[in-house]
Formats: sequence, C-alpha cells, structure tokens
Amino acid sequence: MDALKYILILAVLLWIGLSAWAVMDIAKRATDVKKRQHKTAWTNIVVIFPFLGLLAYGVYGRRTLR
Repeated sequence: MDALKYILILAVLLWIGLSAWAVMDIAKRATDVKKRQHKTAWTNIVVIFPFLGLLAYGVYGRRTLR
C-alpha cells in the first residue's frame, strides 16, 4: 500500500511539473496578435484538460506557436 501512495505522489508531481513547463513554454512563444490568441487557447487547453492537453500541446501545439 505504501508503494502505491508513493507512485501516486510521484505521478502528481510529474503532472504539475509538466503543466508548469507547458505554460511557461507557451508564454515564451511569439507575441504577434494571431499567435497571442493561439497562446491563450493552448494555455486553456493545457489547464482544463490536464493529460490530453499536455499530450496535444507536446505533439501539435509547439509547432503552431513558432
């Protein structure tokens, strides 16, 4: 039972760290008007849909914000 607790804590910390990285990465991207709208959308996606949003941003979102 203790091992499960530690695995859960590690998973939550990993999720929080990846979410923080994604939001900071989004904030560093381009600042023109169209890209700012995309930045807002991607930030909302990452925050509202934690796991799928992180996966989608990693696969597709980073390319759209170049």
